[in-house]
Amino acid sequence: METTIAPLDLLDKKLMYELDLNARLSASKLAKKLRKSKETVNFRLNRLLKEGCINYFYTVCNTSKLGYYYYKIYAKFKNLTPEKEKELFAYIQKQPHLSYLASVEGVYDAVFLIMVKSPGDMKSFLDPFMETYGDYVQEKEIVAFLETHRLNCQFLYAGEEHRDTYHAGIIENYALDETDKKILSQLSVNARMPVMKMAKALRIDHKAIAYRMKKLEKSNVIMRYVTSPNFEKLGLQFYQMNIALNDPRAKKSIIDFFAATKSCLFAIELLGKYDLLVELHLPSHKELHALMDSFKARFVGRYNYYDILTITKEYLMVWNPF
Repeated sequence: METTIAPLDLLDKKLMYELDLNARLSASKLAKKLRKSKETVNFRLNRLLKEGCINYFYTVCNTSKLGYYYYKIYAKFKNLTPEKEKELFAYIQKQPHLSYLASVEGVYDAVFLIMVKSPGDMKSFLDPFMETYGDYVQEKEIVAFLETHRLNCQFLYAGEEHRDTYHAGIIENYALDETDKKILSQLSVNARMPVMKMAKALRIDHKAIAYRMKKLEKSNVIMRYVTSPNFEKLGLQFYQMNIALNDPRAKKSIIDFFAATKSCLFAIELLGKYDLLVELHLPSHKELHALMDSFKARFVGRYNYYDILTITKEYLMVWNPF
């Protein structure tokens, strides 16, 4: 069954843009920015959620500050029946260190992201997986995240503000207590959750929650509150471009190039087979091919090769370790 593309007008698009800059903005503040009534903003926001244009609101956390590494695994399978493929993906989804899982088309069949505190944790995920399903794995590549850039949603409305929420993979051990972890868990899947509602859910005084949130923001553990758009509902294809460079100095220029296209949401500097990953959201392959022509013309001689994956299904996204 094909997904119906939502018909959005300019106000809807501006609202999604503002929410991605700060998902915790109140309806009153959004109304002031958009020069509309609070009632109109609430109606539009509820409609965007009801129609599935926005999946949810989440919190961008600096996981490196909390002592966590990200490893990305690219896997190509062989001899998989549909039943065995379903079983394999279900197995991966149940693993404790899993942060992201998607099926893809291209040189690989799946990508998954592991959030761990040590290489030993990675081994504890990978060894049982290979023992169970190694006969079906034709190829796997593992890369480590070095630096992550989360840009802002401009593929529907190209507002003036360009945001790059950036953190390097410098491992720290910021001390969180159980209350901090509970707050982050709530905010990870509902960044707009009112403090009073959170206080009731967690049975913690609302003033204490507000204080903890400000402290986590000031300490750069909480970096930003953003949206999770439903790209399919918005009529956008989801591509991952993985680039192997011969000139590492080109990273910043390439990130700036894709950021300027207004189609890029994540750009990640890697260690391994690839040096850079960019996530692109475009209406079709036609726009992708035009973008790639511009990329090749500008950066010829500064990269060795690139692979493009089309994300066909996202099974799991976990935004914090708790």
